[in-house]
Amino acid sequence: MKTNTRNSILKKTIPILLIAAILTLSGTAAQAQLGGVFGSKPANGVVVDKDSFRKSSDEVIGKVLMARIAFLDAKAKLMEALGLKTDSVIKASEALRATEGSTSSKDKMKGIEESKKTSAEADQQLADSLAQSKELSAESKVMFAEGTGKFIEGVLLEKDQIERIQKLVEQGQSMTQSASMFEKPKVLGLVKPVTTLSTMVPGDVKEGTLTLGKIMKFAKKENISIPNADKATASLGSLD
Repeated sequence: MKTNTRNSILKKTIPILLIAAILTLSGTAAQAQLGGVFGSKPANGVVVDKDSFRKSSDEVIGKVLMARIAFLDAKAKLMEALGLKTDSVIKASEALRATEGSTSSKDKMKGIEESKKTSAEADQQLADSLAQSKELSAESKVMFAEGTGKFIEGVLLEKDQIERIQKLVEQGQSMTQSASMFEKPKVLGLVKPVTTLSTMVPGDVKEGTLTLGKIMKFAKKENISIPNADKATASLGSLD
């Protein structure tokens, strides 16, 4: 009699336990789904808010865009001071300025990437011209100083974004890892711009610093006083 009673209790208890386990698993899955919708929660428990991430990403993209415009404006001044043609550089700068007022980060990123070729070509022309021994007029020296000051502004502004970009990349990785299957494509699209910048900006700052070193060496030879030269040295190290 006791055996029959025990078997009867087990038959009633096992289905209840199974239902409880299924509900627990479903609740966990639902929480994961909601995490993808309302915010991403990485292993360390810190929630990454998508709206805040988007705002920070847009700000960094805007700063990099401003730095690129400063670079191009500086190169146009420097090239003019050295007697070089500046049409392509001025055109590239104007094209970038046209995207400044855009609310689309995609447009800004496209402008930044498209300006790279013109900027690299200008760097080569500058390097070739700086290597030649030529004496500048008083007017050209003023223009050269203005261009160098603008170049310093661009290098320092872009360098300041490197740490912010790296933090955003880390946040983006957390969001991607914790996003639901349905949210993941949107999250990947959201983090793509900063991922692109993380592979672009550090190298560009390095190249910009090398070019600035050549510019400063030429300025020293020509006895041209450069605004913010001390600030550049403090941030970038020796430029000799």
